[in-house]
Amino acid sequence: MNLESVIEKRGQHCAEELRFTRRLILDSHPAITESVKYGLPFFSIKRIMAYMDVQKGKPLVAFMNGTKFGELSKELDFTGRKRVGHFFLTDLDDQRHEILCALIDAAVEYDLENF
Repeated sequence: MNLESVIEKRGQHCAEELRFTRRLILDSHPAITESVKYGLPFFSIKRIMAYMDVQKGKPLVAFMNGTKFGELSKELDFTGRKRVGHFFLTDLDDQRHEILCALIDAAVEYDLENF
């Protein structure tokens, strides 16, 4: 199963946000690889650093080790999870776009420095 079909399957109404975020993640570092696990798109350098999903009709990107992102951790929803923080992709205005890019950069940096 390729990533495009996974994105389509997760929800046509969310496909634009998921495609946009996928491109941001892949463009953030040349060593990032993408794969499909558990029916979701996952992104890795040395270890899994993020995945995308749709929950309750809302697209999101989930960051592994999100608690380690300093002040940026406050931008993530950790409800019911200890390490994985969700960032919902709805209403991506300029400010939320900047936060998303900063979160992606933090995930890349954490992965490169710690694994």
